[in-house]
Amino acid sequence: MDKFAFIFPGQGTQFIQMGKSFYDQYAISKQTFEEASDVSGIDMANLCFNGSISSINEFSNMQLAILTTEVSIFRAYMEDYGVYPQFAVGHSIGEYAALVSAGAVTFRDAVKIMMKRGELVNGIIQKNIGHMAIIEQSDQKTIESCIKAANAEGSVFISCYNSNSQLAISGFNDKLDAVERLLLDKEALVSPLFSGPPMHSPIMNEICMEYLEFVNGFEFHPFHFPVISNYTGEPLSDPDQIARSLTYHLINPVLFIPALHLFRRYGVTATIEMSPKLLLSEFVKENLPEMKTYCYGLFQDKQKLDNLFTSDSNFVKDMPNFAGKCLSILASTENKNTNQNEYKEVIKIYDKIKEQYNASLGRNGVAKGEPQAELLTMLIEALQIKKLEPRKIRHCVKSLLDETNSFYYFENTLTAL
Repeated sequence: MDKFAFIFPGQGTQFIQMGKSFYDQYAISKQTFEEASDVSGIDMANLCFNGSISSINEFSNMQLAILTTEVSIFRAYMEDYGVYPQFAVGHSIGEYAALVSAGAVTFRDAVKIMMKRGELVNGIIQKNIGHMAIIEQSDQKTIESCIKAANAEGSVFISCYNSNSQLAISGFNDKLDAVERLLLDKEALVSPLFSGPPMHSPIMNEICMEYLEFVNGFEFHPFHFPVISNYTGEPLSDPDQIARSLTYHLINPVLFIPALHLFRRYGVTATIEMSPKLLLSEFVKENLPEMKTYCYGLFQDKQKLDNLFTSDSNFVKDMPNFAGKCLSILASTENKNTNQNEYKEVIKIYDKIKEQYNASLGRNGVAKGEPQAELLTMLIEALQIKKLEPRKIRHCVKSLLDETNSFYYFENTLTAL
């Protein structure tokens, strides 16, 4: 089977009706929209499906709409296949969805962080001091020469490295206008984003400390798979580095090209864009022509993936299910209980879960109709007998619920741990 990387796009993904087909077809996607609404106080389904173009393009709304839609699509994918990637990478706003997909940030917390980000960035927008522009049919060297020719060094910055022929620049209005004119003279295609902030540039410095302090107030979790950081262009897998990475993300360029080069280095052969429309896949094709690309939000690509996965004899066998994941956790967690009589109870619990796993296997190898509440209770009891620290038990249970899309059924259990 191919080695996959998930890619999550950012600004430019939004449109009216985004994510509606997933909302209508998957209970988990609908629950994702409902959770976003509960946390934000905004009716996300109404915003995405029935709102106006101006409302969905408003910066704070746009961020939440993209985050919610992409997480809902990822969760639909997990419902169908449950196969984790080698890596995930998100472009700008998409990095938050990537971190949720990797289990490092809960969706609820990501919504809260995104709301704070929107509040702080809107303060910059209201000052009207700068903006961003998309530059196509040009290259890094030409853009840098135009910045220098306009005496705009320190005022205009390359803010996104998307592909060899598309970059973004951010800067103060007057200087950025001058650079844009020079680029037009060199036959570049320039698309100013006048209503947007000068993201991913030092101009955002004034909000960084407040944002970092806010993000540091959240608990982050072990990664199910690495997320390639926009800030460093390298894999991020340490929860303690998340707040710093997201903060520096505001004032440094999006290193999407270096992220793509990592795919080749680590043997990734295909990307799945977790988006309602194709966007980043075009950059993948330009930078890595040999890479297979799919967009899970497109019906025809979804069909291709369905055929791909179900034609692999190892796929069904490896598809995660609740009982199988419980067995994996019990087998892989350290035992810190030296009392052998007590530990015998762990073995009994393991055997009980295994019995239920074997009894519930369908012909195709996927467990059906599992009594999940009973299994979860047994798992927690066994982990407590093994004397795992409460924090590690919580992480184990969260991993189980993430991988099996069961978090909405057991929110109270996880909260109580």
